[in-house]
Amino acid sequence: MAKPISILNHVLGPIMRGPSSSHSAAALRIGRLCRDLVGGNVTAIDCDFDPNGSLVSTHFTQGSDMGLIGGLLGWDASDKRLSDYHAHAENSGLRFDVHSIDYGAEHPNTYRLHVHNGEETRLITAISVGGGMIEVIDIDGLPVSLEGDQHVLLAYSDEGKPIGIRTSTQPFPSDAESSLKADTGASMVRHLRPVVPVCGDQGVQVPFCTATEMLEHDAGRGNSLPELALEYEAARSGMSKDEIRRYVARILAIMRESLHIGLSGTSYADRILPSQVGGYQAARKQGVLIGGDCFNEVVASVTAVLEAKSAMEVIVASPTAGSCGVVPGALLGVGKSMNRRDDELIDGLLTAGLIGMFIAGNATLAAEEGGCMAECGSASGMSAAALVVMANGTTEQSLSAASQALQSSFGMTCDTVANRVEAPCLGKNTMAATNALAAANMALAGFDSLIPIDEVIDAMNEVGKLMPRQLLCTGLGGIATCPTSRAIENRLETG
Repeated sequence: MAKPISILNHVLGPIMRGPSSSHSAAALRIGRLCRDLVGGNVTAIDCDFDPNGSLVSTHFTQGSDMGLIGGLLGWDASDKRLSDYHAHAENSGLRFDVHSIDYGAEHPNTYRLHVHNGEETRLITAISVGGGMIEVIDIDGLPVSLEGDQHVLLAYSDEGKPIGIRTSTQPFPSDAESSLKADTGASMVRHLRPVVPVCGDQGVQVPFCTATEMLEHDAGRGNSLPELALEYEAARSGMSKDEIRRYVARILAIMRESLHIGLSGTSYADRILPSQVGGYQAARKQGVLIGGDCFNEVVASVTAVLEAKSAMEVIVASPTAGSCGVVPGALLGVGKSMNRRDDELIDGLLTAGLIGMFIAGNATLAAEEGGCMAECGSASGMSAAALVVMANGTTEQSLSAASQALQSSFGMTCDTVANRVEAPCLGKNTMAATNALAAANMALAGFDSLIPIDEVIDAMNEVGKLMPRQLLCTGLGGIATCPTSRAIENRLETG
């Protein structure tokens, strides 16, 4: 049985640079584990990508190469050097090769990696499951299920075969490696360190995993959604509620800084769109835009965060990098219009994280499995519930808003222009945020969502499974294959 979703691991994060959390951040985390697997000295890596998955066509343009190399070099997902990763790889002498090999990968984001350190070669197979989260499923022929949220000791025989494994959510004592050698007769032990913020054991217990279970759990207590989110994550992470609020306050600060950077204007050579938020703000001042101040504040905020991301600035993937403008754009935009305090915005983020936990645990946050419905659609539902909380609405209204926003997002394709996560991502992010605003107001006005949020999430999962692979972040269908899109892609590739 899979471990319960962590709000801080899976939904309100990662803190990163790069176009895609499923590609850039997840690949970096996989690269960090590969680095540990060969003792911290990687000389070469051969990446096998299955042509039936998404990575063959997107590994370069959506940042898998960048992430893997960054991780192999020991960097963090927010490292400034990521934008110049090729030069750093060359300077370090790292050989990096990609191969298209049909090996029957069952998941579209499968990494089969041969990692070399000059003396030994290790084989690791891992998948990116969405929002920067990963699962290692095989190491040198040993089936495993490692999410990068534990310390792992892996024992090897004289023949180079894995013969023992130990895991812990806490750092191992100093004699742990020698103890494992004695117990298994191993000649070598490798230590894989955690690559996500919150560690967790397989048997960790949480109070609920669905909205229905949450309401039953809270029956008669009257806790708010932010309070329930804190209760859930405290059980999942072992952190105190104050520690969780401080962590979310840091997330809010990074979102606000991303917004500020975007509003100041950004530039980056390898991107499709120029900075356009300045023109939007100028049009607002001139009074030529349709809509109220709150609506236009949200659109400008979403645009600013997306432009910061496309300029390789630090953002929070909440729940993904491809949808990173929705939650901060909606919450900071509405928060500014309503003069909301930081503690109220933190309550909003906790609520958004709670809804995202329901989605991640019972459907998916990965475009490779559910299209942009899984990314911007999820972010829209998360934001809608958060906005109701910020407007002092009820729990029932928040869940209704999330349901209405997510229902409106079914079937959204992921068909990025030139395989860059910019267009039509900007439009979909602004649509998702303004959809959240509309859904929140509809719920506050008493509109009936009809379908409970849990049933909507289940239906979303079914829709994702029915969508063709060509529309699931592969660059093989939709707008991605239009002549103009291909022309832009060729222009970028040829410089």
